[in-house]
Amino acid sequence: MEAVRTDVNRSGELKSSVKEEVTPEKLKEHVRTEREQPGESGRSAKVNGSIQGELLRLIKAEFWKVRHTLLTWIHLLVPLLGIVVFLMYYSWSGWSDEGKVSGYIQVLSIAFPLIISVVCSLSVEMEEQGHFQTMLGAMVHKKAALLAKWAVLAVLGLGALLLAVGGFAAGFGMMTGGSVYTPAQYAGMAGVLWLGGINLYLLHLFLNLAFSKTISMCVGTSELLTAALFLTGLGEGLWQFFPCSWGSRWSGYLLLYWKGQAMPAGFVSRSLGIGAVLTAALWGMIFLWYHYYEGRQCHD
Repeated sequence: MEAVRTDVNRSGELKSSVKEEVTPEKLKEHVRTEREQPGESGRSAKVNGSIQGELLRLIKAEFWKVRHTLLTWIHLLVPLLGIVVFLMYYSWSGWSDEGKVSGYIQVLSIAFPLIISVVCSLSVEMEEQGHFQTMLGAMVHKKAALLAKWAVLAVLGLGALLLAVGGFAAGFGMMTGGSVYTPAQYAGMAGVLWLGGINLYLLHLFLNLAFSKTISMCVGTSELLTAALFLTGLGEGLWQFFPCSWGSRWSGYLLLYWKGQAMPAGFVSRSLGIGAVLTAALWGMIFLWYHYYEGRQCHD
């Protein structure tokens, strides 16, 4: 029952104020109204604020929010576990040193899409517990919320890749007593894997926000299988159109280049051109969709 309080002012006019329960649906409606017809606070924010300032504030808030969650531990423990497992295996396997490094990078690139789907699912699950009020709050630039979450997850992913590749390089160097590649080359491998996975973070954020974590993880599993399959000859001429295989393919080509094998004429520019077009299309469609996004309820 709504509580109604009435009082009479000095001029004898009757006022009534109603205390209403604030629900997520009413909050979303209020935010939508503020965006369409901003009040004084909205107008002053648009005048005095900028998307850069708002984005920085949201990124800081996102880092603060995830620092004591499972997301942080995943980005620390999964790379360390992978390093230990592979170093133990390589301690008695008969592969060449170059083959061991190449095999580790390939497995890392294949597993990366599935790990991204898990990380994005956990991140969006946190938002759903709060009825998406953080992502759909009364901010001036709505897209900044999605961009901030994407940026934070991508930075965490970069840190995890640097740990996975750098930690493996250090451990493998101590185990063999030498170094197959330079530190800059190992950093280059991590950078290529990360660049190949940036679009996957945005894609899986979209899948989790629009549908459910089940859909996202199913897609992540299929991406893992596709990345592994496209490392073979079956991926020739097709891998450029599948972002999940970009990291594995480009890291493999990078290793071949360092061995002195030149790429075919026009191969790099053609592949990068296809990737740029697909990236622009993906970013444009997802951010356009998010402009009209009002949250969802998922029951997995």
